Amino acid sequence: MSDVETSQPRARSPRIVVDGIIANRNLVRKRGGVVAVAMSASLALVGLILLALPGSLLGIVGYLVLVIALPVLSIAGVPAVSTFASYTIAILASAAIWFGLGQVSAIRATRRAVAGWPEWVREFRPLAIGVAIGAVMALALSGIVLGAL
Repeated sequence: MSDVETSQPRARSPRIVVDGIIANRNLVRKRGGVVAVAMSASLALVGLILLALPGSLLGIVGYLVLVIALPVLSIAGVPAVSTFASYTIAILASAAIWFGLGQVSAIRATRRAVAGWPEWVREFRPLAIGVAIGAVMALALSGIVLGAL
């Protein structure tokens, strides 16, 4: 070996273990928004199933669940304006909101040294509750303005 080879230390790259701390943090950071959109989509599916079942109480609960899953639904004018464009706008804008909240939660959760999905849920929960309360309040306010309540 020459002097040049032994005098310079080798730069070691960090090894990423498959289920290790770094891999888990990277997974949360990459998929936080997608998980939030998937949770919203599954909640919307539950709302649609409840709407399809017979009974007015199930219909009301189903519509409330659907409004929570798609918070832009009442802003887009649904059910007063039931066009394909209004549903498309509501779905895309709601997905963008949930994706943004999921990514913000992922960034906030992965600031810690050890971060995983429980930390992501801890960051996501207050944001999701705020969006849900806001969506229901917007629905109630529109019902009051339109004279339904």
